[in-house]
Amino acid sequence: MFPSIVSYFIPKTVQDATELRSSRILVIVLLLAGVFNLVGIGSSLMISYTYSLYLLFSASIVSFILLFLFRAGTPFIYVAQIFLGFSFIQIFLQAWWGGGLESPSTVALFLIPALATLLIGRKSATFWLVISIAGVVFFYWYEGLYGQLPEMYDITMRRDFLLNGILGMMLCIFVILLVIDEEKNQAYYNAMAKNEELKTSQTRLIQSEKLASLGELTAGIAHEIQNPLNFVNNFAELNVGLAKDIEEEILKPEIDKEYIEELFTDLTANQEKIHFHGKRASSIVKGMLEHSRNNTGERRMTDLNSLIREYLPLSFHGMRGKDKNFNSDFQMNLDESVGQINIVPQEIGRVLLNLFNNAFYAVNEKRIEEESRGRLEPQSLFKAEIYDPVVSVSTKRLGNKIEIIVKDNGNGIPENIQQKIFQPFFTTKPTGEGTGLGLSLSYDIITKGHGGTIEVETKAGEFTQFIINLS
Repeated sequence: MFPSIVSYFIPKTVQDATELRSSRILVIVLLLAGVFNLVGIGSSLMISYTYSLYLLFSASIVSFILLFLFRAGTPFIYVAQIFLGFSFIQIFLQAWWGGGLESPSTVALFLIPALATLLIGRKSATFWLVISIAGVVFFYWYEGLYGQLPEMYDITMRRDFLLNGILGMMLCIFVILLVIDEEKNQAYYNAMAKNEELKTSQTRLIQSEKLASLGELTAGIAHEIQNPLNFVNNFAELNVGLAKDIEEEILKPEIDKEYIEELFTDLTANQEKIHFHGKRASSIVKGMLEHSRNNTGERRMTDLNSLIREYLPLSFHGMRGKDKNFNSDFQMNLDESVGQINIVPQEIGRVLLNLFNNAFYAVNEKRIEEESRGRLEPQSLFKAEIYDPVVSVSTKRLGNKIEIIVKDNGNGIPENIQQKIFQPFFTTKPTGEGTGLGLSLSYDIITKGHGGTIEVETKAGEFTQFIINLS
């Protein structure tokens, strides 16, 4: 029921989480202040403290009025400051009528800066702390000149008044602690919500990275598949011409059998080449479909070398598709004893494609730097250094393990960031060119998904190589 009452007094315009939390604290403080003041009326009647009775009743009414003003849209800061100001006046007058400096109410002046800290912040708390100290100093100065202020209540019940004052202080402190606890809980739930939101964002970024790798693969396929399609089209066109020649030769009165046989031989050879390049195009499309298909996490026996032969040219042509000036040599040194290994081909394909893309990116960056330096520096007649970009991949069987090495002769990785390259969202690429998830996903696929290892060896300005070991 209490949460419903609190929610009732919070303005409907409050939507922000931080503003909502502050509003809840203000409403709770006003509600409890109003209730405590009403309870205090009973204590005032018990000790015949008439002045306090009217003061507590007025304070209680002010608290409830402020609640409705806040609900109606009065700004938070105005409501809070009016409440703190009236509370100070209430406690100061109770202390004045209760004996001045020795009144139990005097100590309660320091509840005002505590409430100010809770409601508004440290700056406001400092102001009210100064005001509270000034009130105590005023009592000390006044009583030094005119003597102690008279107690405006039944002196015989002084002990009861003191006890009530202590209990009131304890209750107020308890309320402040409750409100602080409420704020901490709310902050915890907000942090949890932000954490969930962060996880969702990370999941989206991971999906974006996978889609980006699929896009790069598709770009490579578009260029790679063009070669076999060109062969198919060219040989098909040649076959049309051969077929016409055969038809013309057959219609002649005297048929040249040797020429006919030669035409059929060429026709058959062309058909075989069409068939070969058609299968090549088909295998590329099949590879694309396997890469784009949702991963079921199921391993199967896969020819690792064939996977590399598919993906390295695709990565190269993908870079060419993005940068027409890009060029690089790529080499494959594949151990045929590797054979088939038990892997998830789509996932290992993603790892290979990412490493190949990074390698080609690195050599291209170095190429651009070398060309820029060459344009700015005069070439020596005796020493003309020409940079040849090279990306190489090798496989090797080491007992029960398979080693894959992807190497480039780019600029290498600086020593101060080598420990960070597998961290999520860390990237050395310019903004917009990398998400920082490629190597992180590759690391997870190799280590968590396949129980293998992936390491990096690099030398600044010379090379970088990634070494993968799979069981």
